Parts: sequence; structure tokens; C-alpha cells
Amino acid sequence: MIKKNIRYAICTIIIIILISISAFYRMNFYESYYGERQLSPELKDKTIIRLWMKKSIISPTRSYQIEKFNNTNKDNIHIVFSEYKEDYYNALRTTLASGYGPDIFEYGFNALMKNDQIAYLDEINMDLNKVNKDNIVYYKDSPLGIKLMENNVKFIWNKEIFKKAGLDPNKPPKSWSELIEYSNKIKSKFPDITAFAFPFKEYEDMNIAIGQPSVNSGTIYTTFWNYKQGKYDFSYAKDILNTYRNLYSKDILEKDFDKKSKNQLRSEFYQENIAMMVSTYEDKAYFSNILPLGFEVGVSNIMQVDEKSKSKYYFTNNSNFLVLSKTSIEKTKDDTEEIIQEKTKKTEAIKKVYEYLVSNEVNNEILQTRNALPINVNNTMISNDVYSGYNDVNDFSNQRLDPTIFLSRNSRYELNLVLDAIKSKSSVEKVIEDLNNQYKKYYDFAIDKEKFDFEYYKMK
Repeated sequence: MIKKNIRYAICTIIIIILISISAFYRMNFYESYYGERQLSPELKDKTIIRLWMKKSIISPTRSYQIEKFNNTNKDNIHIVFSEYKEDYYNALRTTLASGYGPDIFEYGFNALMKNDQIAYLDEINMDLNKVNKDNIVYYKDSPLGIKLMENNVKFIWNKEIFKKAGLDPNKPPKSWSELIEYSNKIKSKFPDITAFAFPFKEYEDMNIAIGQPSVNSGTIYTTFWNYKQGKYDFSYAKDILNTYRNLYSKDILEKDFDKKSKNQLRSEFYQENIAMMVSTYEDKAYFSNILPLGFEVGVSNIMQVDEKSKSKYYFTNNSNFLVLSKTSIEKTKDDTEEIIQEKTKKTEAIKKVYEYLVSNEVNNEILQTRNALPINVNNTMISNDVYSGYNDVNDFSNQRLDPTIFLSRNSRYELNLVLDAIKSKSSVEKVIEDLNNQYKKYYDFAIDKEKFDFEYYKMK
């Protein structure tokens, strides 16, 4: 009996300690947010706009841009800018529910849309004619937000390894069958070098490595959403899956290729342990600022499996856009004339801040850092750029009719299915069938439980 009481007491103490640690963590995490509400006296007469973003590689640049706006705008507007790395989405849910959340914030999921907590851009009279329509995210046929940054997929190769393997350093493989030929030549000359690699650890890697090479085979996006038929169709993945399966069986792909993070692949390419690689603009940021390459590198668009069709490409970071809090601009029937005037004034201020954030000037500054690929710019090319191939996006567009970001999915399950096909643990046909069935479940759930209308995401 005494032992039982002791165990009970120990468990109680552990629970109390864990709760205390959790509370302490949250207090510290939200400290900066709650501190924002205590504004300095000199800001008393200004229109305050709270802007939240995820902490990223461009955070220092963004902070200076906000400081510049606060010091130079003539409309008496002041942006209170906050960035969070950990628990960003939980912070959004908590603060928006309490009515003290940000006015403008970066977002990429569907929960807040379902809860009617996000305002449409129409509600601030945003002039969308000044914005590339492909950069606008729509929800139920209404403009929900504008994308800020994107990621593109490229094919890169080490020109020095090409030379030593007897390959023309200025001629990358033009097809996947040619890539196998190149790989064999490289492996025969350098048996310890990985001839070809691609990332496949995170869900977005599915779009990068499987979707991107397949999109010119039909009216599909990198997510395999068929925007003409209004359904998901993974039959278009058959060719690239068979190609990777072949590469894996020939030991061109490493046995543990799916265990390596993007940072590991970048490091191995930097150390000249990888000859050819499927790459993204994020890699350019590393090669430009963190891991400068000591050899000449080639950058081109990735090969498409359908060699007869005209090449087309899509940006793959479909879940990063700027939205508005509905609470910040919503008027109610109980509002007094004074409150209505204040809300109107704030709505105008929100519009001006939003326009500033998507302007060519602001986004061109970010482009010049070589750390990110903003898409609200007139020209993505940079002068004297070592890795200029990453900035060639003439053949790229956004997946404007893609509903995938609004679906609840089990991405790990999908990745494992694809790995089974590549590693010959299951047939390609069976994996395609399983993927189609899985996405049909997502599709049906969205319709039945969330009243989602896929007709808005079908080409009319």
C-alpha cells in the first residue's frame, strides 16, 4: 500500500512538473506577442497594423523593409512586425480565437478558412489587376491571398566531374534514358561518387521529384490534380516511377536515398560526392551564401518524361501566401459611427501595408539577396549571378487551380507507397492504384465532412 502511494505521489509530481514546464514555455513563447500590445507612447496616434510571418532566411531583410516603411510612409501607419519559428500555427489559432491576433499574416493551411476567420482581398478593395493572376490563391472562387515566395525545380550537375568522365560539361542529359547513360559513365570512372540524387524525405519532395517531371504528360499539376477532369490521377506518375525503379535496381540511386535530408544532399554536392541532382531554388540560397561551390556547376530545367510534348513547369511551394484577419476589418451592426470610421481607417491602412508587401520594389530587394525567389517582381534575373539558371522561370507558372493545400492528408503514407514502387517492394501499377484510392478518400472526406466544392478548381 505504501509503495502504491509512493508511485502515485511520484506520478503526480511528474505531471505537475510537465505542466509547469509547458506553461513556462508558452509564457516565454508568447511574451513577445503580448508585449506588442503595450505600445510606446509615440505610437499612440498611429494606425497600428500587426504583421506576423514565419522566421526564415530572409527575416533580416524583411525587418529592415518594415523599418523603412514605418519611417517613410506618410499615412501615419506603423507596422508591428513579429516572426515566430516554433509553434507559429498554434500561436495564430490561439490569438485569432481570442480576438487579439495579427491583421496580416503568412498562412498555408485550410483550418482558418473553414472557420471563416480570414477575409477575402475583395473586402479591402485590393486592385488585383496589378497582380499576376497566377499568384493569387482562391478559395471558393474568391481571392484569399497572394503568394510571396515560390520554389522551382531544376537539374544541376558538376561540370568538372562531367569532364573527367568524358562527358561534355555544357550538355546535360536531355532525357531520362540519357541520364542513365550519363550515370553509367560517371559510375565507371568514379565508383565512389553518387551519379544522381534527388530529395525524397518530405512531402513536398513528392511534387519535386515525382510530380514535376510528369506534368507535361497531361493536364495535371505536380500534385497530380487533373485540373481539366477535376480529379486526382496518379497514372501520370507511371513513367517516372518506372525510371526511378530502374535507377534503383542499377544501384545508380543510393539504397538509403530517402533517408537523406536536403541539407545532406547539398553538403554532398558541395563536397563533390554527387555528380547530378534534382535541385530547387532553396539550394541556390545555400550555394550563394553558406556553401559556395568550388567548381563550375550547370543549371537547367529538369527533364520531362514525355519528350514529345512541350515542356511546362510549375512552382512547387503552393502553401505560402499572405492573408487578412477577418476580425480586423469586419464591421458589425452594433458598431457606432466612430467605430465604423476607425475600422474604415484601419482597413485602408491594411490595404496599404499589403500593397507594400507585394510590390515590385520590396520583392526585388528580397530577390537581390539570392536567399529566396519572390514572384511579385517584374524580372527574376539578377546581374552578375553565378547561379543564374535558378532564376530562369520563363516556363514556370503557379498551380492556380490546385485544391491540395485545402485537404487533410497523410503525406507519410503517400511517400512510403512511392518508395515501395521505387524499391520494387510493390508493383508500380499497385502503388498508382493505392495512391488514387487514397486521394479519393481525401476527396470524398472534403466533400462529405467539409462541404468542399472541387468545381472551383476545375478548368472551365
